[in-house]
Amino acid sequence: MQGLIYLYKTAAKNRILKALRRPVTYVYLVGGIAYVTMIASFLVQWAGRIGADTPEGLVTGLSLLVLFLMPSSFATYAKRKGIVFKPGDIHFVFTSPASPKLVLWFTQIKQYLLGFILYLTVSIVGILFFHIVPWKMFLYFVFSFIVENILEGSLVILLYGNEKLSENTLRWLARSLWCILGLLVLFGAFLIFTKELSFQLITDFLGHPFLLCIPVIGWNLAAIRLLLLGPTVVNVICSAAYIAAALLLLVCARRMKCTGEYYEDAVKFSDDYMETVKRKKSGDVVGPGPKARYRKASVTYKGGYARAIFYRQLLEYKKNKYFIFNLYTLFAFLGGLGIGYYCYKTGTPGSIKGYYVIPGVGAYLTLIFSGYATKWSKEMKNPYTYLIPDQPVRKLWYATAIEHVRSLIDGCLLAVPGVIIMGFSPLTAVLYILIYACLQANKLYINILGEVLLGDVLGAFGKQIFQMLFQGIIMCIGIAVCVVVTALTGVQGGLLGLLIYVLIATGAIATGGSIAFQRMEVL
Repeated sequence: MQGLIYLYKTAAKNRILKALRRPVTYVYLVGGIAYVTMIASFLVQWAGRIGADTPEGLVTGLSLLVLFLMPSSFATYAKRKGIVFKPGDIHFVFTSPASPKLVLWFTQIKQYLLGFILYLTVSIVGILFFHIVPWKMFLYFVFSFIVENILEGSLVILLYGNEKLSENTLRWLARSLWCILGLLVLFGAFLIFTKELSFQLITDFLGHPFLLCIPVIGWNLAAIRLLLLGPTVVNVICSAAYIAAALLLLVCARRMKCTGEYYEDAVKFSDDYMETVKRKKSGDVVGPGPKARYRKASVTYKGGYARAIFYRQLLEYKKNKYFIFNLYTLFAFLGGLGIGYYCYKTGTPGSIKGYYVIPGVGAYLTLIFSGYATKWSKEMKNPYTYLIPDQPVRKLWYATAIEHVRSLIDGCLLAVPGVIIMGFSPLTAVLYILIYACLQANKLYINILGEVLLGDVLGAFGKQIFQMLFQGIIMCIGIAVCVVVTALTGVQGGLLGLLIYVLIATGAIATGGSIAFQRMEVL
């Protein structure tokens, strides 16, 4: 045990010293503090405007956080995934005389540290901004940090280290957890369609006895409500069940026999994870799970020069199971349905606010997905791209052409359902789709411009922050332009003015970013 403590303490110290020697660390630190301060200020002001700066508002936020994190964590643990062992752990920790249970416990130290910071921050915020007495937040901090870590750590040992459960049993356990999450979604949808859409609806959903009685997940929510809102019959019973479950899992984890058979699965997952990270950095869109299977495909090349880039990408996409579509396409479709239902339910179809709901959601989706890589970005790393005797602007256009097509399709899925439900004109739908496609193109070209201007100075994370900030500035200017033109000419003129502005901005950024396709040394 002393050896493991020394290993992790030394690794943490070396990582900190290495970070302090890099100037970019201080840039990240200042930017991170500014970002957290801005988000915290916005959330506090928003909570005050809607009347959520109360203990009930904090409980609602914490409950949503639990529902977002806990089911997915348990499902990954059930599949013996979710804990990443680095190559150093595999070579040194696995071969050490330490107990396999102890190895699992030490791998969660980082999560414990992050949890400590999170719960401490929530406790301070609850006292300062949500008007909760300090002793209640102290009890919440102690309960969350101690009881939740005991339960989660014991569950990790039982699922990872259990040598009696078959892989099929673990697989069905993971599926059952996802089924529980699906039931929660259906229950929430039922409340949305049967009650008036408001913030109170979310509070009613999170405090419903049906939700609180769900084992472990619901019991956790009940314990939070007991500590911060006061006792009820359901809260007391479910909280006691949660504490009893944590103690029972701890006893079972201590008594369970574990000889380290999980090492093989852990090594395989670690290798797959590192390969996934490597492929993401190279521009592939991948995720955890089984490797993608490719189909046989062919394509007829038409034209020459830079068009070869387009047809090569088309061939690669045709080999994919879902062609150019991915999970983001589903988000766009669900977003379109959600927009239409929201405007229909709140009665905003004919107002100016209703006209700008769709562009607002499209801009938000574009912004939060700014850091995600796509297949076209690999073209800048292929030497043959720079050997094609064509203009850099044409290379840039054909390298991103398929992404523009996909953006148009996603824009249709996002805009058309809402336009039909709200009864807008076909011209409005066309403007929505073109604005969304231009925003997506703007994102792509900012990505390239970041490669040209920054290179590897700030690293991958720094370039993602640059892209999000740059596009955020462009969107803010676009909002100002749209407001002014709308006030002068009306809604249709405002949308057209926004489209023209985004087109000009995108063209200027594309011209600057095309330098990346001029010669490979630029990158």
